[in-house]
Amino acid sequence: MGMQVGDRKGGPMADINVTPLVDVVLVLLIIFMVVTPMLSSGVDVALPTAKTATETQDVGQHLVVSIRDDDAIFVDTTRSSPDTLLDDIKRGYAEDPSRSLLIKADRSLKWKQVAKVMETIRDGGVSTMLMATESEDE
Repeated sequence: MGMQVGDRKGGPMADINVTPLVDVVLVLLIIFMVVTPMLSSGVDVALPTAKTATETQDVGQHLVVSIRDDDAIFVDTTRSSPDTLLDDIKRGYAEDPSRSLLIKADRSLKWKQVAKVMETIRDGGVSTMLMATESEDE
């Protein structure tokens, strides 16, 4: 003898409706897919590799100076030039003075191109800079 839980009159049903759960999970997935690329700071460049690279999560806590292989310089995501670089950095520090300065340089650049930008920054009064690299796979 079987038990009838629901009937055509609108009584309780034993089936679990998973459609709302799937809807919520899909919406969260889309939100994470959209937000995740925005968590990294600066402009994307192909970073050089280093044996001593320490992995840290970049969630926007750094003021990023990006140097691309076409000699374009960006402070965070705003294009800058060697003449306006210090003003753009000062503007970035005015928003949040506790940020550290991170330099992301393309791996195809020569060291003297990066050193020239670092020297300009140092002459502007910023003496501590971080250099972004990727870990070397062994």
